[in-house]
Parts: sequence; C-alpha cells; structure tokens
Amino acid sequence: MMAYSSEAAVIAVISSKLEEVGSKAKVSFYSDTQGDSTIERKAVFKVAIAAKDSEPIVNKVYDMELATDRRIRYKGSQVEPTEQGEMRYIFFETMINPREDY
Repeated sequence: MMAYSSEAAVIAVISSKLEEVGSKAKVSFYSDTQGDSTIERKAVFKVAIAAKDSEPIVNKVYDMELATDRRIRYKGSQVEPTEQGEMRYIFFETMINPREDY
C-alpha cells in the first residue's frame, strides 16, 4: 500500500470527499502511532459534524477506502454533547510516510 507524504495531503482528500456529499465540515489531524524501526506511521483524522441528520453523510463516506488509491479507512464515529448541541466525530485512518513521493 502506498502512503501519503503529509497530513495536509490526507486532509485535502478527506475534505474533497466531504464536499462531494455537500459537507463543509472541518477535517483535523487527531493522533498517530509509529512502530519500531520505521518512518511510516498510522495517522487518524477527525471530522466534526452536527449529530442531527449526520447519518446520510456517514453513509456516503464510509467507503472512502475503496474510493482512494492509498486507502483512507473509515474507522467509525462517536457522538458527544457540546454547548452547541450533539456533535458526531467521524474518524479515518491511513498511513503517512514523509519520504513517499507518490
């Protein structure tokens, strides 16, 4: 599997997919892990959307792994209360390798 070279590249791909389904939700880097003796890391990204009526958006982005050449995987979501109402956080995961030229 090819990796993305930067977090910004992944954010651009996820944002583009969200725009295709009519969402201008903000995408942000959430966390990462890296194994021993490697420069490649597994990165998780978070999208925050209003929980109300969010299911149609999730139903249109869950298959992002199939729609992207370097496999951005839908990892699930969770709903949390906020001062603005309930928010649904959608998580995606992919690999980042800063030496990747692709």
